[in-house]
Amino acid sequence: MTSGVFAMKFVRNMENFFEKHIEGFFDKKLSGGLQPVEIAKILVRTMEKEKSIGVSSIYVPNAYCVYLQPADFDRIASYHQTVCQDLAEFLAVEAKKKEYVMTQPPMVEIKLAEESNQGRIYCLASFSEPLPSRQEVRESISQDVSPATRVFNKMSLEARQPIPAVSGLLAVVEGPDAGLKATVGVRRIHIGRRESNEMPLTDINTSRLHAYIAFDGGSHVLHDANSLNGTYVNNHRITFWQLKSGDKIRLGNTIIVYEVN
Repeated sequence: MTSGVFAMKFVRNMENFFEKHIEGFFDKKLSGGLQPVEIAKILVRTMEKEKSIGVSSIYVPNAYCVYLQPADFDRIASYHQTVCQDLAEFLAVEAKKKEYVMTQPPMVEIKLAEESNQGRIYCLASFSEPLPSRQEVRESISQDVSPATRVFNKMSLEARQPIPAVSGLLAVVEGPDAGLKATVGVRRIHIGRRESNEMPLTDINTSRLHAYIAFDGGSHVLHDANSLNGTYVNNHRITFWQLKSGDKIRLGNTIIVYEVN
């Protein structure tokens, strides 16, 4: 099948998919001619780009964040939730067709881009849970359970992670909680105003669960937890970020420095 025929088939499938859920959806163009099918194309390309080849499966991210410029974002706002749900369903179908594995159900968010130099539309993807280790795969095979269908318990998976090659330290250097510190190891570190967080903050400009840090592939990775005001590293808004020693994390009016011990 030529690339041109494939592209036409992709667009046709997307139109049928969305029209099934949203009457007249493709009769309406977003400003500048942007259509939801373009968002779907970028999501699929991002999924392909970020895939990870495991021992017996090809894993793809399940969390996707699409950033639009203000005019396009405003145009889609009235049916934002429905579009995100349908895009997530479409990704699940595409992953299944290609025999890719998602360790959690797909999630799609559409947010307002704060920086215009990224282009009209761009997408970031992440794994909301660590990928199964070789030991997990061996156990699933010995139990005759497919890694594609096995549901991994978050706590047991984290508990069985190997000791990280590095341990980190979080230190609040600016904000109401200056001086607060937390050690980062294998277990997930939750950050925000919720009292049960491993790093509880009193900054009213942070969300109850603003961000979290997970140990993934020998590194500590910072994830934004759908916070209201966003998570920034070194003055760049992020969805997820592999932390390096000296990185400055900004949440609301709080600045946290990550250092490797």
